[in-house]
Amino acid sequence: MSGNTGDTVLEDLPPERLLSGDQLQPILAGIRCMDSIETIQTYLAYETKHQDRTHVQDKLRLRARELRRSDGDE
Repeated sequence: MSGNTGDTVLEDLPPERLLSGDQLQPILAGIRCMDSIETIQTYLAYETKHQDRTHVQDKLRLRARELRRSDGDE
């Protein structure tokens, strides 16, 4: 798993950095870059514990569903 985009997102833009902002657009862009369920779960757990914004949690869950669907297509 090392070297994939999910690892890069976690290293370059950890949850505390991405999700601490009030601007939704950078958060959504970061979510679109996530390509592993594990990465999304990490960000979702952080968001739930610290900011608890329903709309951000919904976007994270939606991205996870998209990834699950795409895994089923391959």
